[in-house]
Amino acid sequence: MANQTLFQSLIGAFVPKTVVVNDAGGNTYAMQPKQALAQYAATGCLNGTFYAGADAQLETVLALAQQVEPEFVAKVAIHAREIGHMKDMPALLLAILAVRDVQVVKRVFARVCTNGKMVRTLLIR
Repeated sequence: MANQTLFQSLIGAFVPKTVVVNDAGGNTYAMQPKQALAQYAATGCLNGTFYAGADAQLETVLALAQQVEPEFVAKVAIHAREIGHMKDMPALLLAILAVRDVQVVKRVFARVCTNGKMVRTLLIR
């Protein structure tokens, strides 16, 4: 039988410490801006949720998109649209790109705005 007290001092020694408090008030791990933007694009709905309102989500996405290069924002927009089947988030990311780098928008527009409704979402918001 294994000695239960032999490695007691090592319990939790190799687990990284949490450094951020999430919207629910729980401890979590900090993400780099690229990781956080990708997560918001894949899961964000820009509507009120149980823990975060739409305004807070929008501010977070805008801030994160400014911290990463335009090419990455374009890749995230394409992935969110094609793989995640999101609508509002890719349009928002494309609008951010329109301000930052028009050449990137020209390259990815057709992959993000795949129908008239997407174009309307982009232009109205």
